[in-house]
Amino acid sequence: MRSGRKHEWATIPNAITVLRFLLVIPICGYLISDTRPVLTAILLLAFGLSDWIDGFIARKFGQVSRLGILLDPIADRLGIVAIAIAFVLNGSVPLWIGLAIFITDLTLLCTYFFLRLSSPPDSTWLGKIRTGIMMLGLACVALGRIDQLSVLFTPGVYILAAGALLHLVVGFGYLRIMRNVAKEQRKAR
Repeated sequence: MRSGRKHEWATIPNAITVLRFLLVIPICGYLISDTRPVLTAILLLAFGLSDWIDGFIARKFGQVSRLGILLDPIADRLGIVAIAIAFVLNGSVPLWIGLAIFITDLTLLCTYFFLRLSSPPDSTWLGKIRTGIMMLGLACVALGRIDQLSVLFTPGVYILAAGALLHLVVGFGYLRIMRNVAKEQRKAR
C-alpha cells in the first residue's frame, strides 16, 4: 500500500513559495535598471502578500509540509535581501540598510550550517513583526518610485531603516535560539 505522504511537497503553499522566489528576479531586474516602477510595485506587493497567503493556506487546509517549513523562511530572507540590495544599487536606499540586512542573514545562515541544526528555528513574534515592517518599508519605497505616489518614498525608507535595525535585534535573538538548540541536540546524542 502506498503512503499518502509520498508527494508531501506538492502543495499549493509550496507552489506559492516557489512563485515568491521567482518574483524576486523581475523585481530586482526592474529595480537595478530603474525601470517599470508600477509593475515593480505590483510584483513587490505580490511578493509580500504571498508570504501571508501561503502560510494561511498551509494552516487552514492542513498543507503544512517539511519542505514548506524550510522553504518559506528562505524565500522571505533571500527575497528581502535581494530586493533591499537592488534598492541600494539603484540609489533608493542607503547602503547601511542593505548591509545590515545582508550581514545579519548571512551570519544566521552560516551559523545554522555550522551548528548543523536539524531544522531552522521557529519564527518568533518579534521576527514576524520585523518581517512585516521590512515588507511595508520595501512596498512604500517601491510605491514611492511612482510619480503620483512619491509622498510614500521617504516614509518607506524610514520604515525600512526601522525594520533593518529591528532585524539586527531579531538576528541576535535567533543566534541565541540556535545556540541553545545546538546544545540540546548535542545532549540528545
